[in-house]
Amino acid sequence: MKKILFTLIACLTLFSSPTIMAETVTKNDVRLRDEVILDLLSPAIYKAIDNHFGKPKQYYCSKILQINEKREHETYTYYEVTVQLTTFEGAHVFPFDLVTITFSNKYTVDWHAVHVKSRRLEKNEITECREPK
Repeated sequence: MKKILFTLIACLTLFSSPTIMAETVTKNDVRLRDEVILDLLSPAIYKAIDNHFGKPKQYYCSKILQINEKREHETYTYYEVTVQLTTFEGAHVFPFDLVTITFSNKYTVDWHAVHVKSRRLEKNEITECREPK
């Protein structure tokens, strides 16, 4: 009788506890998300660079630094995405600039730059793009 009661309690405990499923996000998921966002922002990035420098420039080594969800009020949400990239002129030749741009989609479906900051890189600061670890 004790064995049956113990088995019954063990089965009830085992089957009545909620199943916890861990949600895992892989590095590949994050990399793909970032690539999609950067691809969608590409026209806005070129426009921000052109406006900031007064001329078109090419860029590489783009990465997302931050994504923020903003709530104006309970019924309106928009986002701010901050990207960092390196601009260059010609065939990847000096001068290089490290550029940080914050984009927003506040009150619009289009992304627009709300803040642009740049810093000229010294020759010894220029490195190849590397995947973040």
